[in-house]
Amino acid sequence: MPSSPIDVLSRHLEHVTVTDPPTDLPTLAELLDTIPDPRSRRGRRYRLGPLLALSLLAVLGGATSLAKIARFIAGYDPELRARAGLPGTVRLAASTLGRLFSRLDGDAFDTATCTYLAALADCGPHSTIDIRPPTRTTLTGLAVDGKTLRGSRTPDGVIHLLAATRHDTQVVVAQRQVEAKSNEIPAFTPLLSHLDLTGVVVTADALHTQHDHARQIVAAGGHYLFIVKGNQPTLLRRLKALPWREAILNDRTDETGHGRREIRRMKLCTVRPGLPFTHAAQAIQVKRRRTDHRTGKTTIVTIYAVTDLSPGRITHPQLAALIRGHWSIEALHHIRDVTYREDACRVRSGTAPRILATLRNLAIGLARLIGWTNVAAAIDHYRSHPADGLQLLGFTT
Repeated sequence: MPSSPIDVLSRHLEHVTVTDPPTDLPTLAELLDTIPDPRSRRGRRYRLGPLLALSLLAVLGGATSLAKIARFIAGYDPELRARAGLPGTVRLAASTLGRLFSRLDGDAFDTATCTYLAALADCGPHSTIDIRPPTRTTLTGLAVDGKTLRGSRTPDGVIHLLAATRHDTQVVVAQRQVEAKSNEIPAFTPLLSHLDLTGVVVTADALHTQHDHARQIVAAGGHYLFIVKGNQPTLLRRLKALPWREAILNDRTDETGHGRREIRRMKLCTVRPGLPFTHAAQAIQVKRRRTDHRTGKTTIVTIYAVTDLSPGRITHPQLAALIRGHWSIEALHHIRDVTYREDACRVRSGTAPRILATLRNLAIGLARLIGWTNVAAAIDHYRSHPADGLQLLGFTT
């Protein structure tokens, strides 16, 4: 039994190379078996770990609903199911699976799966940002953003999840459900509280440009890069008043794709100690000029941001890459919506919508970590080769 899904990488994608995989990481099935089981011991037919692992295998194969997950599991070869720890004959109804998912502890499930993905991300193929001397450590971007599960329903409204996602791999390393009748701000501190932020740059949109968030990140050994908008009017006004016309151009990119051309120009101003934001060392202005090739329409948007990264700690192209990298979490949400049809999912009971969202995060994260750049192609592969999926989950050698 392999110690890590990275061990089976060469069998799926021979062109990807991974060095020094972890040797002490439990298999995913073993980890899922430690999640509290809400079912009564009497009449329990299937072990929780293998059942959740096969549900993940179904999601890896493109299952977008409870009914499809149940059909995937029932349709697998009996020998394959037996290797996964389930009896050869499985009569699993979608309603039974839904009742289980709706009663699972969402926090425990997120903690287990995110911890597992974070451990894999530390050994998988990913890029980091080198910092120049005197510090020789590396910086990794971590994007924080929320997503509403629009098809979900609770007595208090829809479910909203706040997640922290690595820029380089789209791996979700932490996720929490936002309390009903609240917003993302109170969930930010507990989301990051258990993460090691050493060598991490936390990026977030304007909602999280809060003094307390900046203090928390810096106290934990990390750095921040926050977008500034109208919810911080004094700060935004001070940023706009900086001498941008006299500032030199620090970085320029010109990219064409998806039917448009986008030119991004970045300028920096050293602001310490004059900017009224905790630990702020630099202000950033990004002008984005986007031309739609189909309509010929050009739009220009100016974005302001603040960071505690001092001048010289990171190169200008790398800082620009961190700003662009924040939108990797939006790309993850796009995959969940378009490829997995998350917003069209009508699972509503208990924690089931959250469990399904976490399974999608886990499937996308595993696919990215073993080298898939196209999630739709990964889905086609694992739908046709479920045994390869079992290797990822640690059931076969």
